[in-house]
Amino acid sequence: MRYKTHIVSSLTAGASLSIMLSYPFHIGYVIGICFGSLLPDIDEPQSFVGRRSFGLSKHVKKRYGHRGITHSLFAWMLVSVVIIIYPSFFTVGISLGYLFHLIGDFFSVSSIPILSPFKSVRPKLPITYKTGSFTEDILLYIFTFLLFYLVFVNENLSFYLIQSTSELVSSIIHILMDYLKTISK
Repeated sequence: MRYKTHIVSSLTAGASLSIMLSYPFHIGYVIGICFGSLLPDIDEPQSFVGRRSFGLSKHVKKRYGHRGITHSLFAWMLVSVVIIIYPSFFTVGISLGYLFHLIGDFFSVSSIPILSPFKSVRPKLPITYKTGSFTEDILLYIFTFLLFYLVFVNENLSFYLIQSTSELVSSIIHILMDYLKTISK
């Protein structure tokens, strides 16, 4: 999947989970899902996240290849340890976004080595898509429609997202004002 399809499909899955589990659709959760949905592609220097990795992506690809260990349940579990150390909406979002990325790539033609580093087998599913294809474009449009439907039709999601975003903006403004007071003295 391309980065935008990963983000939109992961946000759609995250919104669905929020509804099913009554989990707050907090701005930290949303940002975490977006970040987590891009993180497995740190193994590809030409990916969205790879181009912004300050060269780290080249080393990861050289060592493990694209869709190698970073596209495994093992890597997801390592990333998810952050939730235990720093529990927050953001870290839960990162873990879920990472998992949703893996699920998305699992359905691609080339699949992923889900059990790497223990097994390098890439299970093939009967229903697949090719990255960058017309089928992926259709999936992007479907997920975009579903995301807008889930967020804007479900008042709880949109209310909590707006409320948490305004709290974040307010906190940032207060921090900036305090900073400006200290430097102007």
